[in-house]
Formats: sequence, structure tokens, C-alpha cells
Amino acid sequence: MKNEKESHDKERLFVAVPVPPAIRESLGSLCQSLATEVSFAKWTHPEDYHITLQFLGDTAKQDIPGLIAALKKVAAAGTPFELSLEGFDTFGLPASPRVLWAGLSGELEKLDALQSAVTNATVPLGFVAEDRSYKPHLTLARKYRGDIPYKAEFVEFSEVLRQKREHLSSIRHWTVDSLVLYATRMCAIPMYENVENMTFI
Repeated sequence: MKNEKESHDKERLFVAVPVPPAIRESLGSLCQSLATEVSFAKWTHPEDYHITLQFLGDTAKQDIPGLIAALKKVAAAGTPFELSLEGFDTFGLPASPRVLWAGLSGELEKLDALQSAVTNATVPLGFVAEDRSYKPHLTLARKYRGDIPYKAEFVEFSEVLRQKREHLSSIRHWTVDSLVLYATRMCAIPMYENVENMTFI
């Protein structure tokens, strides 16, 4: 009973840059086509597309107002910047990757600065910044399950990818003007709930 009560008193949180509706819709359509051509166990719901700035983990609900206040200060100091979707790649073994993701281009130095500002604001609150270097991306799918090595299957659907990417290229640019505090809902679809949206001033 104690563990159940503790779980109810906490939220599993992360801070991220949201993806605008037009990009979500087009990228979701692309992934729906790819899902018929390449085998991953789970494809990200379009409403869950985001660019992680910092994973915070299980957070006591009583600490959330202070966290939001700190993040609002980051947003208040922020200025809008431009990003674009740029290519696709994987994490994990080339033959059996664990993550398929979309890369980014544009004003990445400003995205890096925003990520640093977020972590600098949360460390005094007891959150821990990751040791590894920041590699921003959008997760599209997880856990490759194909019968042939992934790189071979990737070649087979490259034409589908090219055609869809041409469509995506017309609306793949957007202006980042906010950050969001999200909570994870493990059994829900979509899985991430917007706790607080903070627009740059």
C-alpha cells in the first residue's frame, strides 16, 4: 500500500520542445506508410512527437509548482528560433536498432543553449543532468522486429521514404517559441500529457 500511495504522489516528468500540428500530421502520415514497409514493435503516436530537453523522472507532486516556476523563468528569457526536420537514423545495432529517429537542422546552437538553460534551472531543485552529450532528435519508432537485418530492409523502403520526404520537405520548417513540461501516462494513447506550456516572452 505504501508503494501505491507513493506512486500516486509522484509524476514521471520531462521537459521538451513541442512539435507543431502540421509537422506532427505530416510526419505521422510518413510513419504510417513506413510501418507497412519496415518492422518496428512500436511506432510513436503523432501527438507524442517532441524534442526532449531534459528527462526529470519521478517527481513529487508537491515539487511541481517550484519546477514550473523555474522553467517559466527560462522561457521568459528565451527567444524564438528556427528548426527543420533533417534525415532519419537509428540508435542501437545497425542490424537490429532499438530506435528509429528523425534528425534536426537549423539554429541548433540555440536549441543547445535552451537545453543548457533548462538543466541549469533544474539542478538547484535536485534534478540531475545527464552525463552524455546532448543529441536532439524526434523518436519515431522503437525495437526493430524485422526478419532481415534492418539496413537491408531500409534499402527496400527507401523509395517510399524518398517520396514521402519530398512531401514533408514543404512543411518541415517551424519556429520554436515555447517549451513544455510533460507527464508520462504509461497506459494511455497518446502517452504524454501536457502539464504546463511556457511560451517565450
